[in-house]
Amino acid sequence: MDFIHTADIHIGAFPHSVLRRANIEALSKIIELALSENVKTLVIAGDLFETPRLGHEATLNVIKIIKNAVREGIRFVITPGSHDLTAKGHGVLTILKEVGLVNVTEAIEEKYKLHLKPLEVNGLVFYGIPGLRGEREVEYLEKRKVVYENYSENRDNVLIAHTGLYVYSGLEISKISPKYRVIKLSEEAYSSIHKHFKYLALGHIHFPIPHHEFFEGKVAAYPGAPIGRDANDIYETYILRTKLGTNRRILLVNLGLRNAKVRALTDNFGVDVRVMEVHGMEGLAEEVRKNLKDMSEKYRCLIVYTGKVGLEEYSRIRKIVDDESKKFNAWFHVIRREPQEEYITLLEEFRSDLSNIEELEREAIEKALEKFGLKIPPTTIMDLISTLGREYGEGMRKVDVNEEVTDEVLKILEQIFEELKK
Repeated sequence: MDFIHTADIHIGAFPHSVLRRANIEALSKIIELALSENVKTLVIAGDLFETPRLGHEATLNVIKIIKNAVREGIRFVITPGSHDLTAKGHGVLTILKEVGLVNVTEAIEEKYKLHLKPLEVNGLVFYGIPGLRGEREVEYLEKRKVVYENYSENRDNVLIAHTGLYVYSGLEISKISPKYRVIKLSEEAYSSIHKHFKYLALGHIHFPIPHHEFFEGKVAAYPGAPIGRDANDIYETYILRTKLGTNRRILLVNLGLRNAKVRALTDNFGVDVRVMEVHGMEGLAEEVRKNLKDMSEKYRCLIVYTGKVGLEEYSRIRKIVDDESKKFNAWFHVIRREPQEEYITLLEEFRSDLSNIEELEREAIEKALEKFGLKIPPTTIMDLISTLGREYGEGMRKVDVNEEVTDEVLKILEQIFEELKK
């Protein structure tokens, strides 16, 4: 029985840039790839959306795309990620479920356990571990507090999990990029769940792991994000193409009689990426223009390293890059330092070299909590910062976003107060 495995589409990301349509177009491409392989089950392992609520136009576009796919015989199986739902469980994903366009796995937190309900679609049985606030799913997994209800070894069972493994086949995923250093799920916890399932459809890590074209066995895999949601993801696309000779992808999974067989279906998803270094102001505009002109895809992306220049020169460089990018309707990201060619064994000496705000936030938060003697998980504070800093998506009403943010902040503050009582 075949199915397509994808994750982290993040529709609604890049809301105020030229990439704002790229993620929703990626969903259309994924459906096209599934139909070309005559596969009718599409598994999304969390974060279909960047934010629970989209603008009116974007929501209608998503409904139209999924409705057309359902007419073609596609059935969607989705496990909520950490971005998909509000603290009260609301969002576009809930609407899609209520109108019968998608199937959403069910997980219930009860009596200090996470109960997973089976979901049968096209002859397969799916269980889903969602991405919970404060990474509570990791705690359930570590303490073996996940209950797979009505589990039978005689069925083709698939576990969908929107969570980050600390290790994969003995290698530390956290070393791929600084943004994955917050991941805590141990190899022991991973092994305890893997033995029950032929295939673990993972989401949350945006880099494809393993990155091979074919693999088989008792498999756990991250398809990676088709587009991503930030500059780190755009740079990872560049690394995939230039260092590893591959591309962004989805996974075609066949469970087989004993082992899963997996094949990567790669695609550029309409994104072209170039990286350049600045070696002086002379001829800079021409060099930027040449890089942008050489790109052939719909979405041109340029990452520019300025070196360790002063703020005044940095501003001048950024202005030139901005002016030239506008002529090509291109996305750009300017980094004020030298590129760091630091690669490790995990992915053929790969390591992302973009500065990561989340990592800096985490270090600062850990120091502050230690200083004041507060035993609060750093991820809880990071959730609070992220929620308070949420952007208004294109076409979204401020009143809706404010209500959503208020609800989530109150929920996080309740968690903080509970921790302080301990």
